[in-house]
Amino acid sequence: MKVISSWDHLRAFGIDALTGEACGLGFRILCDVTAKGKKVLEKCLGTPSLTLYESWNRESQADPHVGCVMLVPELLMPLSVFALLESGYKEVWVCPRGSVYAIDPDDPDDSIETVKRWLEVKALRRFSYRGTAGDRNIHQMSGRVN
Repeated sequence: MKVISSWDHLRAFGIDALTGEACGLGFRILCDVTAKGKKVLEKCLGTPSLTLYESWNRESQADPHVGCVMLVPELLMPLSVFALLESGYKEVWVCPRGSVYAIDPDDPDDSIETVKRWLEVKALRRFSYRGTAGDRNIHQMSGRVN
């Protein structure tokens, strides 16, 4: 099982939270992103080619940062959902308290029920790519996807 409950957990998915001091409002978090992180942002925001500012850090040669963006704290949960789905998880579950869970293929079948008992919640919100066009639906009248 994979759990995302903080900005640090998104680093593995290419979104590296750096500081809150960069925002003049004290509201947004400055994040460097890799190509993988950029893809997650684009998918979550529904923008096919997101323009980023220059990255603050280079990170590694193998997986360099390709830019930076300022994100509001409330984007942690939706970005986590898309990061997990884009990484190949088939289903993602969100706890009412905001943590995001993904069941690994080799986890027991009752894993989500175990999580619900452990968290003492009756329901978790379920997300998966089940639209008529993956993460989007096909418009029935026009046949358009976007």
